[in-house]
Amino acid sequence: MNNQPASPSLLKLVGTALLVLVPLIYGIIALNTGDVLWISPVFDAQPVAIFIHCFGTDVPLEVDSPSFVELTALVNQSLTGRKRWDDLSLSAITIQDYRSHPKMMTLELLYAAPFRVHSPYKFFSHIDTIIIPLVGRHAQTNAVFGLAQTTPAAGSFHIESTAPLVEYITSHGLCREP
Repeated sequence: MNNQPASPSLLKLVGTALLVLVPLIYGIIALNTGDVLWISPVFDAQPVAIFIHCFGTDVPLEVDSPSFVELTALVNQSLTGRKRWDDLSLSAITIQDYRSHPKMMTLELLYAAPFRVHSPYKFFSHIDTIIIPLVGRHAQTNAVFGLAQTTPAAGSFHIESTAPLVEYITSHGLCREP
């Protein structure tokens, strides 16, 4: 009979540390963000209205139109995956400019119920409107802004590119620069 205690193993130590640290870190981030699904890269919210603010003119899209469906898919694809958050926020003046300025084009999506864009940041929870500048102020940063009952959400997400949105809108004649 061998009554010697097992010798310590580096592999067992690393395994035990991972079993403790990974759930602990995940839990801390989930508590901080208020979102258990913070790690999920998927965005699939369905808007109830889409407006293209086209250089001073509003272009509403019909809910059952092919353009509404395709732009929803493009926005969801753009917000799915990795996003960078920064403190660039909207002011009331910028929101008004996005909706009516003759040198800007923006895409505005309205949702029936508040939702959250999953990310490791606490921001973009309980928003019900997304505004994406496509031409004009902040368009070059690929920013996505959120509103919660007309109040701007803190900061903005920055996606890889808004070019597919601009390309779709212009190629389908939904908005052209004057």
